[in-house]
Formats: sequence, structure tokens, C-alpha cells
Amino acid sequence: MALSTTVLGKRRVRNSSLVLRLSSSPAPSESDGSEYAQGEESDTATVAGPPTTPVEAGRKARYPCTHSGCTRSYSKPSRLSEHYRSHTGERPFACKECGKSYLRETHLQAHNRSHLPESKKPYVCTQSPNCTKRFWTSQHLHIHENTHRGEKAYTCTEEGCEEAFTKHHQLRTHVCEAHSPPGTKPYICSHSSCTKSFLTNQKLRGHLKTHEEKRYTCSHPNCIPMESNVPIYFGTWTALQGHIRTTHRPTCTYESCNGRTFTSHHNLRAHLKLHEQRDAEDHLHSGEESDGEMSRARKRRRGGELGRDWKCDYPNCGKDFKSKRSLTTHNNIIHLGQRNHVCPHLHCNSAFGYKHLLQRHLVKIHSSKDTQSHSDEETPDTGAAADTTEVDLDIEEITGKAYSHRSQNPKSIRCPYPHIEDLLASSSDSTIPSASSSKTCDHVLTRAYDLRRHLKAEHGVLVDKQKVDQWTHARKRAQAV
Repeated sequence: MALSTTVLGKRRVRNSSLVLRLSSSPAPSESDGSEYAQGEESDTATVAGPPTTPVEAGRKARYPCTHSGCTRSYSKPSRLSEHYRSHTGERPFACKECGKSYLRETHLQAHNRSHLPESKKPYVCTQSPNCTKRFWTSQHLHIHENTHRGEKAYTCTEEGCEEAFTKHHQLRTHVCEAHSPPGTKPYICSHSSCTKSFLTNQKLRGHLKTHEEKRYTCSHPNCIPMESNVPIYFGTWTALQGHIRTTHRPTCTYESCNGRTFTSHHNLRAHLKLHEQRDAEDHLHSGEESDGEMSRARKRRRGGELGRDWKCDYPNCGKDFKSKRSLTTHNNIIHLGQRNHVCPHLHCNSAFGYKHLLQRHLVKIHSSKDTQSHSDEETPDTGAAADTTEVDLDIEEITGKAYSHRSQNPKSIRCPYPHIEDLLASSSDSTIPSASSSKTCDHVLTRAYDLRRHLKAEHGVLVDKQKVDQWTHARKRAQAV
């Protein structure tokens, strides 16, 4: 047995160490050379022996990370540069074969091995003559060889369960199938009040962030922490947005609005656009002069004059609008005569193109009648019979001449009342008057839906939806021919 004295490092060591090598000792490897190089940079001597991990705790980390909220520090500028790429997202090391990029050069080198053939892998399984698998690292080889030896390093931690497995994914599958509710996925959230599970570890890590109470903070100037207050944190993005909508609502900066607030920035931008148009119109009208005097002020339209790019194409109309929707509504009501807002009261043939006109009609006409009928019920007159004379109003007296123009439209149909026997929902309905004793209805419609509502509100008739749809479709086809 030979003894040899070896002094490591370029500096002289006071107490030199002895290295005892036996015949069973492993031969020096390349990793030993890397340890020797690290020993050259150290102030102390290193004794060659079993592989050990270099400890850098004794070194002073002189290069701290300057990113906001990061407390990491490193002893070398190169290590700091590698770490800082995790904040900036820079990936300077790209693969020439597939284009994938990485933060570190070592990661790229490990990836490049995936493009090499199987024969280039240096670690070969020797546990079984029938096994020819090869691996890039000794760690992967050791895990694989455990499967041949029958070693099961992953044991179930549930009480009363003694199952063990050679691979971690087998243990996860066992926990899902034997100790979890049906449908549980392999990666289970460990939070006490959460029962969610995921298919991949990446999705689980993303989910775990939702349980962090200090995940988001408000950056509004009023919420910036000062000496007297603490920052406000939120666990989810939805909670932060709800706080911003309720506490820091978008506000108009014009003095004339007196701090008017809006529910969203979209509504605020639309409101500010109105201010810009008004300012432009004021500037335009202030420069109008005729014969050295201010021209006579014109009546301004609602919404201003600017931005009216949608013009009506009907002859002798000439109206213009600020949106296509307003132009379409104008054409349907004024030129096509559509009256989709029908009075719901029985025996009232009124229909209107705009909803506010129907509301005004209900307030002026029917609200007063309901009040009067209610007072008559409280003080009945027994001496005289009630006047039951009905006023017969023609439909054109109610809605104007629009119905006559509307009836000429090929898509328009007239109300079939009282010839509605084939449209009734129930054939046993005896409340329908005979066709000979009832006056025909001149109401004009364009949709089966409007016809059903009209028959119910005006004539008190319930019809079958499918029958009305078929009748309306057949009537339109006949009129088109």
C-alpha cells in the first residue's frame, strides 16, 4: 500500500493532507479535474476524495439582482447575467436544428443531445442482457436499473396503504384511483380548501398562484403605500379589476362635467369624443361671419354636426346620421313603415315605430282610463246605464298613411282575422266570432311573431306558433309570385 502526499492549489498549505488510495478506490474522473480547478480559486486546500458539491456559502455575493422585488445575489457577473434573463425573457441560445431557444448555454447543450442518434448515449444498461437501453446521464441510468432490481422508491403515504412503485407517475396514478374521488387528475392541489386537480404539473403550478394572497396589488396613485398605510393586495386578477371598477372609476377631466364617472374606459373614451366634437363645433361656429357681423345662430342638432357620415338614399329625404344603426332604424320606420311597438291593451290598434312613443301613449291614454275606471268602480252609478257606445276608428286615423305604403311591400301580410280557424291553438275555442259577423282587420305585419302578438293583444286569440309560421311563409311565397 503506497502513501502519497498531494498539495492542491497554487498557494502553500501549512498542514498538508494525506491521500490514501486503495485498489478499490475509483479512478480520477473529469469531475475531479473540475473540482481541482475550483480549488485553485479558493484560499484553502481541498483534499481529493469522494465527489463533493462545491459550497459557495462562504463567498461574498457581490453582485445582487437589481430587478424590482428580487433578492437574489451572485458571486460572478456571468451568473447574474444568466439569472437576469429570467426577468427579461431573453433567450440568446437557439438551436440550429429546430429553432428552440434557451436562457443558458448548458440548457442548449443538453437539448442538442436530443438530435443525436441513440448510439451516442454513453450510459448503457448492464443489468439485463436483453436490455439495450442507453441514457445521457448516470442518474437516468440508475433510475432505470432500479426497475431491474425491483427497488420501489415511491411508497404511498396514505394511512393503511403499503403500495410502492418504481416510478413517480405510477404513484400519482395510484393515489388518483385508490385514494381520491372519481375523475381526479394526477396533479392534485395541496391547498386545504381546494379540490381541483390537473393533468400536468405546469397547470398545477399556474393554479397554485391563485392561492397567493399577495399576488396582485393596485398601482393607482391613491393606493400606493405610504408611511401611514399598507399596500392593498388581491389574490386574483378578477378581484383586482373589481376593486379598480368600484374604487377608481374612470372620471371625465372636463370642468363642465363636475367629475362625472363611468363604468369603463370605453364609455369614458366615447364621452371624451363628444367633448372633442363640441370643441370643434364651437371653434367652427365662432369663425362664421357675414358682412362683418356674426351670422344668425342656427339651431344645433342633438349630437352635433360633425361625424354624420351615414346619409339616407331615399329621394327628397337628405337626412344624415352618425352611425349605420341610426340610418337603418330611420329607413325601417320612416320609409318602410315598420311599427314594431304595439300597444298591449285590448281593442287598441295603436302601434309605434319607437319605444318612447309607445310609453308616452300608455301614460297619456291608458293610465288616465285605468284611473277613471277604478274611481267608477268605487262609486257606481245605479241610476243610469253605462254608455257602451264604442268609437269606430279607422286604422289610418291611428297610425297615419304609413300602413298604406307598408301594405304595398311584398314582404308584408295583412291580419287574417276573423278567418283564423286554421291557426287556433285549440280547435274547441268557442270565443271566436263568426267570419260573417266580424269586421276584417286591416293591420299589416311582416313577421309571424308580430302576427301572434297582434292576435293576442287586439283580438284576444291564442294561436299555434307552428301553424302561424307555416301560414306566414306560404302567404309571403304566394305574394312574391
